[in-house]
Amino acid sequence: MLYGISGTDTPPGAYLDRLDINYISSGGAQTPTSGWGHSVDAYKARFATVVQDAKRIHARGGVQVIKISDLWGADATQPPNFPYPGDNGDWSSYDRFIQQLISDVKSSGVAINECTQLEPYNEPDLPNLFWRRSQEQYLQMWLRGTRALRAAFPKGSRTFLPIVGPSAAMLPGPSNMWWKNFLSTLRDNRDTEPDIWNFHLEGGDSNDPVAATKLFKQAFAEYGLTGGIGFENNEYGSREQQRPGFGAWHAARYEKVKYHGLRGNWVGGALLRDNLADLLFKDAGGKYHTTGEFQEWATYVRLSGSPCNTTEGTSVDTYGIATPANKTASALVGNQGFNGTVNVVFSSITSLGSSINMVMAVVYRIPYDDGREVTGLTQVLSMTIRVSQDQVTVPIQQTNADDAYLVTILAA
Repeated sequence: MLYGISGTDTPPGAYLDRLDINYISSGGAQTPTSGWGHSVDAYKARFATVVQDAKRIHARGGVQVIKISDLWGADATQPPNFPYPGDNGDWSSYDRFIQQLISDVKSSGVAINECTQLEPYNEPDLPNLFWRRSQEQYLQMWLRGTRALRAAFPKGSRTFLPIVGPSAAMLPGPSNMWWKNFLSTLRDNRDTEPDIWNFHLEGGDSNDPVAATKLFKQAFAEYGLTGGIGFENNEYGSREQQRPGFGAWHAARYEKVKYHGLRGNWVGGALLRDNLADLLFKDAGGKYHTTGEFQEWATYVRLSGSPCNTTEGTSVDTYGIATPANKTASALVGNQGFNGTVNVVFSSITSLGSSINMVMAVVYRIPYDDGREVTGLTQVLSMTIRVSQDQVTVPIQQTNADDAYLVTILAA
């Protein structure tokens, strides 16, 4: 997820345990200090928060993405006169910044091979927000920065730390000149291709990683790029999509593409580094409460068994698992704004047992409840279904697209 934690116990580790959170992206954004662009001391204060986050997530066997532009201070709160790398053709401050960062990453103990990733810049294609300079200046920074980082943490070595990027807000397409310029620059400077291709899915559409991955593979073929060692979305989901229904749909889509998606974070200030990116909320007394989407995440984590192939429906998708030893299978059902009847079809029932003629089906709703506290799932259906042509169909009446569902079948 993007930020969502701070210190050693905010929020308490028990909440991270319940969701098995093992991937975080952070760089000290919106802390009281404003990064290297203001002063070295301001940078050091931000880097100290990165070390806290990294140690906490590494202790869980997880991955920390260091957001280097947040350490510089470009976090959408920078003033109009804020300096950017390479202003007026002067790269001396940026070069010192990168070397200081390299030194600090090495000396702080957070440089764990492939468990620490380096993101040179966040959403550089948003000129009025994070990068208020020309793309040409950005491209020069990308070349300088990636070469320095790669020299310090080289591929194939025990000290290798992957470079993640370009972390753009928009997707490549025939009319997107920003992407055309970036991809052609990499084609001419192959040594600066990111190790992990990272892009964000927080636009106004469905933010579908399956469709986006196809776009990138087409772009790689067009520009002759390798695609590195894989993909990552270290920010996904618009604010309106942070509901159990869409959350379960995104889980199903990421299971199809088999790479990591990190939940976006739409709050600011102190809350940016708390509440697990709004999976939790606190009351006036400071007590934490779980949301419906927290329960959807917890349900997803608890689904243990052999993953099943699933076929998407119209605006609906599922993540399914089967446990033949227990003669059971489950499907987490999400949607991208669908209301109506959803028929969840379980096929190949004989894979759970050769003599199964009937199954008990139980359907649970994971409610959004307008963001209020949700402490668990609600059973909405229990029925016995006869197996026909090696499959059973379990109907769900989806009356609120914000809700997700868990469907479980067990040999009767």
